[in-house]
Order: sequence, then structure tokens, then C-alpha cells
Amino acid sequence: MTTPFMLSCLPNSYGRFGPLAALEHLPRVGVHALELPIKNAGIPSFFKETPLLTDASSPEDAWRVKQQIEEAGLEISSCNISSGNPLEQAVLARTLSKLELVGQLGVRLVVAGGGEVTSSSDWAQLVANLRQLGAFAAERNITYCCETHPGTCENSARMLELMEAVDHPHVRINFDTGNIFYYNEQPDLLQELRAVLPFVRHIHLKDTNGRYKDWHFPALGEGGAVDFVAVREQLIAGSYRGPCSLEIEGIEGEPEPTLPQYEERIAKSVQYLREHCGWNEAE
Repeated sequence: MTTPFMLSCLPNSYGRFGPLAALEHLPRVGVHALELPIKNAGIPSFFKETPLLTDASSPEDAWRVKQQIEEAGLEISSCNISSGNPLEQAVLARTLSKLELVGQLGVRLVVAGGGEVTSSSDWAQLVANLRQLGAFAAERNITYCCETHPGTCENSARMLELMEAVDHPHVRINFDTGNIFYYNEQPDLLQELRAVLPFVRHIHLKDTNGRYKDWHFPALGEGGAVDFVAVREQLIAGSYRGPCSLEIEGIEGEPEPTLPQYEERIAKSVQYLREHCGWNEAE
């Protein structure tokens, strides 16, 4: 049985080795799509990698990187343009710059923040900013997918509230199967996914032990909290057709993995999905 959605990978899964390691390794394990990060110029990355693109990159830089990715045997399934809280004007401006680059790359999906608020006036401003991002994205045939992060998108109830308020067809949801446990106590994963599935345009496949605020994101199949067979079946039942992007962020307190260890986690995750969970893409 084939799976009607693309398996991709976010290069954060390779830690400090980043996108260059992903370009080299992913085709060897049969993954041919990349969720390309566009980082914040001048701000060190949490994962300490060297980015391929930032918001200060030129159109020529974008073209060169696109060629580099294609020559490695990969396509860009989406771009991760997380920049901070889009309530803030500086973050809004940075995000608009990144969307311009994404348009030049010809990519149709981005993942970024849905924002956080502390007052009703903040809420109104955030909604206005997300509508502006949605309109800017729509002009470039891009859909902006809000991450499963604290604030407006930490669970399905908040996601639905945001979708109703923003009410823009180019502002949608990235659902993260691990973050829903990290940011909520004892959630029902499938119920959470089912509630927002009509708005989901992007998926992060992440495993976890299921404990609240416990940074435990091992190779898929090793966490125990995420039923990837049931997730796959629910996505198919809901006619989901977007990318499903591997995101393997490791375990807090562990020694810094070597490149072979990062590669092993990815290989194990892909093997687990395909051999035990039915994630076999159509040729």
C-alpha cells in the first residue's frame, strides 16, 4: 500500500551538521525532499549549524541553493522560515523578506510561528499581522503554516480559535506529532489532529515519550507516545496531501551526537515508517 503524501526532512535533525549533511545523506536512505530552513541573519541558530539561506540572502543566493539541492537529488518540499513572534514588527518584516525568497525558490509551503499574545490588543494586532502575511503569501502562491508552538497554536482548541479569527485561506497549520505532547499535559494525539485536520497543510513527524515539557525526541519508533500507523491512517482518511517532514531533535542532556549517530537516527526513522507503519510513497 502506498502513502499519498511526500516524506521530507527538516535538517535540524542533523544538529550542528545541518543542511549540508542532509543533502549528502537523505538520498542514501530514500528520502528525496527537504524542508529548507531560511534562518535569521546575524542570530546564531539553536542547532549551531551553518545555514544555506537567511533573510539577508539575495535572489542569486536562492537560485544557487536551489540548484545545489536539486543536484543532490532532492526537491524543496517546504521552507521553514521561523523568525520569532509575528506579533512583533521586526519579526513581521523579517518574515516578509523570507517569503519573498521562498517565492523566488518556487516553493508553495512555509512553516513559521503562529504567535503569542498577552492582551486583547495584542490579539487584534497578531490577527492583522497574520492576515498581512497570508495576503503576501497568496500573491506568491504560498501557504503559511503555523507551528505547533506555545501561544496561539499549542493545541487544537487554540489553533481553531486562530484559524477562525485570521480567516485567510493562505494561513493554515503545521501539526507536530511530538510538540502536541511537549506543550500539553496528556493530550489525545489523534483527537487533536482530527479536530484541526481540515486546516493542516504540513506535518512534522516527531516521536516523544509523551511527557509534558520533557525534551525527549528520539528516532521515530523509540519514543513510544506516537502511533504513526494511526497518524498515517487519519491523514489518509482526511485526504491530507501535504509533506510529512521528519524532525528528530534528540534528548536533553545526552552527549552531542556524532554525524554517524545523527545519520543513524534518520535511517532508523525512515526504516521504521516504511517497514512497520506503511509509509511507502507512490513511485
